[in-house]
Amino acid sequence: MRKYQIVFMLLVLGIVFISANPAPQTPQGSTPMPVISVDLQALNQYIDARINEITGPIISALEIRITNLEATVNGLEARIAELERLAKIPTATPLPLGTLAPTMEPTRTPNPTGYDCTTEVLSPYFYGEFTPGAEFLFQVRVTNSGTKTWDKNVTIQFVEGLQAELESHYAYALPVASVEPKESFDLSIMMKAPVEKKNEGMYYSTYSLNDGTENFCDFSYFIYVP
Repeated sequence: MRKYQIVFMLLVLGIVFISANPAPQTPQGSTPMPVISVDLQALNQYIDARINEITGPIISALEIRITNLEATVNGLEARIAELERLAKIPTATPLPLGTLAPTMEPTRTPNPTGYDCTTEVLSPYFYGEFTPGAEFLFQVRVTNSGTKTWDKNVTIQFVEGLQAELESHYAYALPVASVEPKESFDLSIMMKAPVEKKNEGMYYSTYSLNDGTENFCDFSYFIYVP
């Protein structure tokens, strides 16, 4: 479109120039001045060629830039879709004002065998509120406070209460190969709030580490489903 505007402007300028400079009158008896004809088609082709020569590299560079931007946008859209999926995992409702909450200090489970731990429940909140069937994340930070290293023989087992895992297992392996004394790891298990109401909507669930012989490290979560 722009190149045709240029052609039009050139033609207008030509007409203005011719109007401002009319052909001189041929004196009587003298040889007439030759008439110069303009091949508009050839002029148009020449202007097109010059415009393409000037704008061609710029347009090509812009097309490459647009392609790169489209790829970036597609990547961002995929990332946004993933974030939206993660955002659909409900979070626990904080305790209302005036409700006494337990302290977040880790609890200690003494064990004379050398297997010992401290635990800190990161989520859900103490009796956090969830709608029936809502998914939530049970997350615990476990620290080896004993004298023995935990290896693949140490597993995580359900003990009692509400068993609400999305994928139920008899036992879970540690998320790390081994845990030296004073080292910690975070355990995360996706859960689903019960649909049928029991116990006035108040539920708890207890898990424990097991060294292959006995449980030695209990930790629990508590939720409310109205």
